Amino acid sequence: MTDTLAKEEKRLAKEAGCSVNEYLEQQYEAKYGEEPGQLLVLPHFAGAATPYMDTGSRGAVLGLTTDTDVSEIYRGCMEGVVYEMALNYRAIRPAGVHCTKLHATGGGARSAVWMQMKADMLNLPMTALKTVDAGTVGSAMLTGIAIGLFADLKDAADHMVEEVRTYYPRPEMHEKYNRIFRRYEQVYQAVRPLMEEQV
Repeated sequence: MTDTLAKEEKRLAKEAGCSVNEYLEQQYEAKYGEEPGQLLVLPHFAGAATPYMDTGSRGAVLGLTTDTDVSEIYRGCMEGVVYEMALNYRAIRPAGVHCTKLHATGGGARSAVWMQMKADMLNLPMTALKTVDAGTVGSAMLTGIAIGLFADLKDAADHMVEEVRTYYPRPEMHEKYNRIFRRYEQVYQAVRPLMEEQV
């Protein structure tokens, strides 16, 4: 999306010696601090995975004004993904799943802003891991156990998983995000019927 909507920001980020993601985060923070955004973004730009499993769903950006800038749209996309995480977490809880901490890997784990946002919304500590490709490391851990290199998963994790930083939820921000989430959870049902294919 940054290639489409943030071409100028990509150029400026390169001049500033940072990624376009970092640049947009800085631009948003300069205007609004850590306050949640004003947009509701349904991040179904490639269809919807869990909990909907709806390949026909499409993305939506609600709340745009003539003053909305790219950093606000970027922030809204980040928040939309976090709200989707909250929907999924809520969906698995009736099955008895209760998390006390979550781990994150890959590119998103490098964003302190996004990690803190996840911790605040989910009201759970979020730990960024040094591991970039969790699937590969997980496979290597299981292989190590199978060949006797590690005694069990804990032993394998102790040797192969490195924690970088843990982000802790802030009650005041959790409440702010929760107020928005109560509106967000209505977006899919409101937008989806408008996306039906024309016959």
